[in-house]
Amino acid sequence: MLSRILSCSGCGWRTVCGPADIAARLRLVGQLRRDGEPDEAILAELLTDAAARMTCPGCKRIGLVVGDADRAEDGDDWQTAVLCDRCRQPIDPERLEIFPESRRCVACQSRAEAGEPEPDEPDFCPRCGSLVELRVSRGGGLTRYKRFCTGVPSCRL
Repeated sequence: MLSRILSCSGCGWRTVCGPADIAARLRLVGQLRRDGEPDEAILAELLTDAAARMTCPGCKRIGLVVGDADRAEDGDDWQTAVLCDRCRQPIDPERLEIFPESRRCVACQSRAEAGEPEPDEPDFCPRCGSLVELRVSRGGGLTRYKRFCTGVPSCRL
């Protein structure tokens, strides 16, 4: 049975897709027509070609990476590293052996324990994935702050 891992190199998002999920994702990027049950070999070939045009549901970045789900179970996949939630760098395997539920690397954990504030994450448009700016809108003597999409053309939030 066909199964592939789709992952995002930007945010670390990953999912395992079966034939039905692969077909649905290919239809979203316009690579597959509404065929009842397409051949698995065709699905695998189309997925490797179209993954570069697919959008990550986590960070809205375009370009996903395709991996083989069978090889990932053997431990041969180098992309299985756990990434730090704060700096997005791989966490040392020794730390994960001691603290398997750890979500931060040693440096980021020590900064958090010291009380340093976390860096602000940019805000992204839920429609197109572009950056969102906070702009001042003055009217009627009141100062209001509104969110504006920086995409071209601008989405209405």
